[in-house]
Amino acid sequence: MKVLKNLFYKIKLSYILLAIAIIYFSEFSYTQYQGETIFKKTCIACHTIGRGRLVGPDLKDIFDRRSEEWILSFVKSSQSMIKSGDPDAVAIFNEYNKLVMLDQNLTDDQIKDIMLYIKQQSSGSGQTIALTEDIKSSTGMTIDEAGENEVSAGRNLFLGKVRLNNGGPACISCHNVTGENLIAGGLLAMDITNTYSRLNAPGVYSIMFSSPFPVMNAAYNNNKITKDEAFYLIAFLKQADINSANQQPVNYQSNFILMGLIGTVILFGIYGGIWWNRKRKPVNDKIFKRQLKTY
Repeated sequence: MKVLKNLFYKIKLSYILLAIAIIYFSEFSYTQYQGETIFKKTCIACHTIGRGRLVGPDLKDIFDRRSEEWILSFVKSSQSMIKSGDPDAVAIFNEYNKLVMLDQNLTDDQIKDIMLYIKQQSSGSGQTIALTEDIKSSTGMTIDEAGENEVSAGRNLFLGKVRLNNGGPACISCHNVTGENLIAGGLLAMDITNTYSRLNAPGVYSIMFSSPFPVMNAAYNNNKITKDEAFYLIAFLKQADINSANQQPVNYQSNFILMGLIGTVILFGIYGGIWWNRKRKPVNDKIFKRQLKTY
């Protein structure tokens, strides 16, 4: 009887330990899943884990270089840390061409979930994220091999002369690129004339497919750019960046005022010509004068 009682307690203890293990690992897996989901939604456009620098630094083993408290503060508001003079934040800002990392509206727990996911990926217990593949057209052409035909195709897509396959808005709706034979673009987003030299092809490519910018995300969420369209646009931006070194900046405000004055003069000239032969006196003027002579 005593043996059976001991056996019962051992079985009971085993079930308790098993239940604890299930709860712990379930919670761990859920946290990992949450971290992966948030990372792919907000971080993947600019960062890799073990794939090298992209728009921002590679995050593999980031915890060997920065404390948890520092990472929490930087993710929430990198610009606040830069303005406060934090040496590490300032150094990163300068190293990455002074590109502004957007403030992230994430809770401490969400950021910690991302940290846990990065730790898991950094340790090799999971597969590191491959953000971008080789950037090639459907024919196998690389960006370095792109010629005038590809640049022209990208220019037409940027300007909206050729509609994007999935119906997304033309880039010029929000962005400006300075160049010959290019009209001024929108001012809703940044000027991207020199984007290629600042981000390089992988950085531009990643933002096209996983943008960290809310407006761009909303515009293309259901209207994805195709890989060939991305290839042509990058080829165009690369050429625009190269050409910008030999171009003088255009003062669009002065041009706008000058064209407005010229247009005003032309309109007044047209109106004057149309009304030149108009009747300058009332119809009954002659009758009125005749009546005066009678009296």
